[in-house]
Parts: sequence; structure tokens; C-alpha cells
Amino acid sequence: MMFQHFPSRALRARLVLAILSALALIGALLAAPSPASAAPTPTATLSVSASTDPALLAALNGAPGASIPTVLTAANVRFEATVSLSAAQNKDTIVALSPQSGVGRLSTTQVVIPANATSVTVDETYDTATPALQLHADATNNNKIASGNSAAFRVESSLSVLTGGSSALTAGADGAGCTTVSAADPICGIVNLPNGTTTNAVMTIGPCITGTADCHTGNTVTQFIAGLTGLYTRDNPASMTLVCDKSLCGKGGVPHYTALWAQSATDTLTSAPACPSKGVIGADQDFCTDYVASTRDNAGDLLLVVLFVKDVRGTI
Repeated sequence: MMFQHFPSRALRARLVLAILSALALIGALLAAPSPASAAPTPTATLSVSASTDPALLAALNGAPGASIPTVLTAANVRFEATVSLSAAQNKDTIVALSPQSGVGRLSTTQVVIPANATSVTVDETYDTATPALQLHADATNNNKIASGNSAAFRVESSLSVLTGGSSALTAGADGAGCTTVSAADPICGIVNLPNGTTTNAVMTIGPCITGTADCHTGNTVTQFIAGLTGLYTRDNPASMTLVCDKSLCGKGGVPHYTALWAQSATDTLTSAPACPSKGVIGADQDFCTDYVASTRDNAGDLLLVVLFVKDVRGTI
């Protein structure tokens, strides 16, 4: 008689467990998703920068360099944008330009860097005033090129170029003599330059950065740029009258208000102290508020007079 050998119950249990474990492992391997492909290693990096329109710079030839912002522009006023690659590519690079910050629109939204080239410069405008615009550049036809942003720069509300010279010059920053200020545009500066300028001049009005020490909520900043060297002294200064709408400056007497002032494009605006007497800047002052000459007009708007001998930015 032949006997058939059967595995013991314990051995059978171990065999079943081993088979089930193997099947579970196979199932997990089959069900596991394929690993995500790693992001492509950048082959180059984009950078983007903005600069003042060369024609505008030429109009200011001779003005102090410290008084001219790196980018001098205003809403719908032309400036230049330069897009650069850290390494040339063997085909055209199509680049999309957009505002990294700000709510307005650019006039040029796409540029092409030709094959084997590393940069391109184009005319650009932005349609909205802002204290800090950044440009963003992104290669749309090559995901191995890293995108880039420009440094932030101001876009003024308005910009006027004034013909300079030795004759007396009186002008308002809004191009209309600051005859109208309002709650929406509360401050406008009128310069009085009895000895004229040595160059052409630029006046701007633009927003200040709300929440900073040199900006009161709702204010605007008036900027004046020109060559004044040798034309004015502390005893014979130039002046700017800051016209402030009564909605912002309608309460309290004239001495209640303080002008905020700077003499370069990048200096923080600081308080303009009181002048020692009418029409005179003190020996230890670079600029001052002439409270004797300051007043209110018939509409109740404040007219605050600041005396200076160098290019300025000012607000209240």
C-alpha cells in the first residue's frame, strides 16, 4: 500500500501566509504610481531690469545724478525694459513680461531674445501709478529657463518736462498750475525759480508708500529735478508751495502742518524745520518751511511754502 505524504497543519499555514505575503507585495508593486518626474534643471536664468527713457535723460543732462531716480517714469510714459539670459540658447527664447506687483497693464507683454543672443531691450509703458512696480519675465517656450523679477521702481501719476534756462520759472507739478486739488489728488507743488535753472526740469506727482514713516495716508509726493548749481543761496532761495486740499489739510492753523522733504531721489522724506525768518534758510539748514509766507486760500486749501537750494521731493 502506498501512502501520500501531506504537510502538517502548521506547515500548511506558513505556506499560505508566505503565498499571501508575496501576492500582497506584487499587488503593491503593480498599484504603486510611477515616481513624479523631477523638475528640469535650469540651463539659464532670466533677469529683467527697467531704465529711464534715454530721451528723457538727455533732457535732464546736467542735473545732479543723485536727484534722478534709477527709473524716472509715470503712468503711460515710456521707459525701457531689458531682458537678459545668463547663457545664450541655440534657438529663440520667447519671454512673457507681466507686472510682478501692481494692478495695471504693460504695453509690451512679449519679447524675443534671438538665438545665440543674451539680451533684448524694448520700449515699455505701465498704465497705473504705483510706488513700487516690479516686472516679471518668464520664458514661455523653454521650461528649463528660470524666471526673474526686476527691482521695484516708482511709476508717478504725472510727469512734466519744463524748458529750463536763465529766465524765471514758475510751474505746477500737474502741468496746470495746481489750480485744482481734490480729495483724490490732495497735494500739488508749485515751484518758483526766480533765477531759472541751468538745465531743463522735470516735475512729477506720484503716490507715496502708505504705512511708512515718510507718508501720511492718502498723500501724494511732488518731485522737482533740474540743475540749480550756483543759482540760489540761503538768502536768495528757490521755493515750492505745497497746495494741500482742505479734505486733508483743512483742520488747524498753518503752523499745525509740517512739510516732509528730501534732496535726492532715494533719501527718506524728513520734516522741514521752520525758517528763521521770511524768505531765508538758516545757516544750519538745507531747506525750511516759511510759515510767514504760508497761508490758506479762499477755498480753505493750505498753501505751505518750503525754501530750498537743491532739487527736491516734498509732501505734507
